[in-house]
Amino acid sequence: MQKLTVQVCVCPECVMNGAMDIMEAIESLNKLKVQLSLHASVNIIPRAHLGEEDHGSKSPLVIVNNELIENANAETVMSKILTHLQ
Repeated sequence: MQKLTVQVCVCPECVMNGAMDIMEAIESLNKLKVQLSLHASVNIIPRAHLGEEDHGSKSPLVIVNNELIENANAETVMSKILTHLQ
């Protein structure tokens, strides 16, 4: 089974800009993996800070398999995850 690591910044700026929505979307993917025929697990790692210390204009920040996504949203993160799993 393939394993994918997703790090989500949970600093106050990122949380205010949607980090929790991103984490919920990833969790829903884990729940739907049987229906989507995905043979992988996605490990979510909340991090206090990713990237630069002050990244307000770039938040939320997410790292999918060592690839940084700035101004992330659930759609872009899910797309990136699915790309890595195919």
